Amino acid sequence: MRIHHILDYDPADHESDLAALHSMEERLPMTSSERKSLKQWVYFGHSPETNPWHYTDSDGWELNYLEAYRYHHGYKLNYRFVTIE
Repeated sequence: MRIHHILDYDPADHESDLAALHSMEERLPMTSSERKSLKQWVYFGHSPETNPWHYTDSDGWELNYLEAYRYHHGYKLNYRFVTIE
């Protein structure tokens, strides 16, 4: 049995998010698991410029999904992170 998800987002916003996703895919190297996770995040109505963990940089700007994913999974990055709970 296939489960269909009802997505609650504005189609115009989703188109913009898809364009941002494609741009990230073209300009940023990523692993297949990073790419799959990012695509799922956008598919479910989120912007690739946000992240589910609400990680921010030291200036308080939210990290994009790929940066946050890498941090969350233990990659060594050159950022100082602050989390919002």
